[in-house]
Amino acid sequence: MKRAAALAMLVTACASTAPVERAYDGRVLQGRFVEPEAYAAFLRGAIAEASGDGRGAIAAYQAAADLDSGGVEIWTRLGALRCSTDRGDRRADDAFARALALDGHFGPAWEAKATCAAARGDMAGARAAAALASGLDASADDANVLLAGSAGPERDKAAREVLVSLTQTSHEPAVAWDALRLWAESHRDVALWVRALRSLARVDPTKMDVLVRASEQLAGAGEIVEARSVAAAVVDSGDLPLSESRHPLVARLAVDEAIGRRDVDAVRARASRARLALDEAAARALLAGKGELARQLASPVVHADPSALGARLVLAVAEGRDVLGAAPTVRREGPLVSGAVLVAFGAALSHAASPQKLRDALGCIPHDPIVDGDDRVIRAAVDLVAQGALAATALPADGAVELAAMGFGALPQRDERALDARHAYLALALAHPSDPRARELGVRLAAVAASDPVVASAVAFMTLANGGSVGRDAAHDLLAIDPADPLVAAAALRMAEKAGDADMVRRASGAMMVHGRVF
Repeated sequence: MKRAAALAMLVTACASTAPVERAYDGRVLQGRFVEPEAYAAFLRGAIAEASGDGRGAIAAYQAAADLDSGGVEIWTRLGALRCSTDRGDRRADDAFARALALDGHFGPAWEAKATCAAARGDMAGARAAAALASGLDASADDANVLLAGSAGPERDKAAREVLVSLTQTSHEPAVAWDALRLWAESHRDVALWVRALRSLARVDPTKMDVLVRASEQLAGAGEIVEARSVAAAVVDSGDLPLSESRHPLVARLAVDEAIGRRDVDAVRARASRARLALDEAAARALLAGKGELARQLASPVVHADPSALGARLVLAVAEGRDVLGAAPTVRREGPLVSGAVLVAFGAALSHAASPQKLRDALGCIPHDPIVDGDDRVIRAAVDLVAQGALAATALPADGAVELAAMGFGALPQRDERALDARHAYLALALAHPSDPRARELGVRLAAVAASDPVVASAVAFMTLANGGSVGRDAAHDLLAIDPADPLVAAAALRMAEKAGDADMVRRASGAMMVHGRVF
């Protein structure tokens, strides 16, 4: 790793024979006095390296080495930079050899040698050099990260402890948290992964793309609380606003986290930072069952702009007014409302109108598409489609898979890129249950199989497709996750039929007919 001013020298004596203390990456080391000419050349190299001029830095370091061939720090930096510039440059090995011949106990030389070996793919050599570096200097961050990242299963616990401790002691916290992130993700340690992601958002906002993808992955794997937590950290950090158009799901997850706490100020702040319209945020509050929060968000919008259709629809629901009357009869032009507004409004209307009247009312409202992966909106939209109140074409791919699982229509084209992990698993359970990818996803999602409706239903369909035994409690346990969920009800009915449990067949069938669902 590059270190700006890697060897700032603190001269503590004037004579050439006096010892000198030097700060090497935050660590104070005893060393020899360096002649001014060599020091000046080394300083030019450090400045060039910090500015990204690799060739200039190598030339300056080489000049410093020519002037002071006994400088172990100079040879160490020369070797490190030659390797990082061209990992195949064997002159880097010569430089490390010169450094270690001068001082075989110089930990930074072993650390730089380990980093170079790892870059070349020589993991055995990297581990050996890193072990020596760590033994000589317990604060050698690069060496400790390398050792932890390359540890085998028998060393996982120790590696975890090393990486966690590095986040407290490292001179470069962004590197330490990033190493912990990678380790936690690869070992499926969700709690530690989330902790690392949130901390990384605080110390290194430049990791925006990594953090966004992680938040989306967590949401797609059913770890929705954790996904919202990471998204909130992403939106709250950094100097630049998050673009809703580039990261639509993360913007919504961050707002949902604040909605869950009923923190209206945080909702407004995140919606503003993520460029998410307040009528969208208000609709999400409605879908979360927080009508008063929805009113607080929508009311100022309507007050400022009485023609704001989305906010007016949400406010009508939140204030308990005639929601059917709030829907326009004909509206062919004008701004679109968000998919969340449409679905939230439809969910409220479903208790006051027949499916046909509801479909007519929703059909008059121009709207944007529902965002891919937006579980809060998609699951409610699937419910509306199951009732016959919303056209199936309104659903993104995830929702279309759920609809197919309930017996409506065919599965969408098999393209996992359009599906999150849970819905990819459900699609495979329905169409390709013996596919190795289905088993892989089943293992990956096992942690949420008892609580997530989509994963639980996929497990049920996998069991049925593979001829597994179905206990008499299986349908009961499945339905208990959410008796009003149409996907869960459909899967529970299939399980009850397989088990020959007539009572559970009646219960699951009854659950499917809640709110006039059409199956």
